[in-house]
Amino acid sequence: MHLSAAVAAVVRSLLSDRGWSGRQLARETGINQATVARKLREDSPFDLDDLQAIARALSVDLLDLLGAATRLLG
Repeated sequence: MHLSAAVAAVVRSLLSDRGWSGRQLARETGINQATVARKLREDSPFDLDDLQAIARALSVDLLDLLGAATRLLG
């Protein structure tokens, strides 16, 4: 697993925990819905600006989000 895939997995988990859809994440972050869907499917990686917006929308610390992704890598 690559870091970008782990990040997407963490974001999907956070969305699931909150009962949010990718559509709601797009709405809350201002990121285009198609872009969010593509990144959640791991077709392209999230960039740092995306992750900052996502962390803010989900009320999580960006470093915690990245730390969780890193832990998934083992």
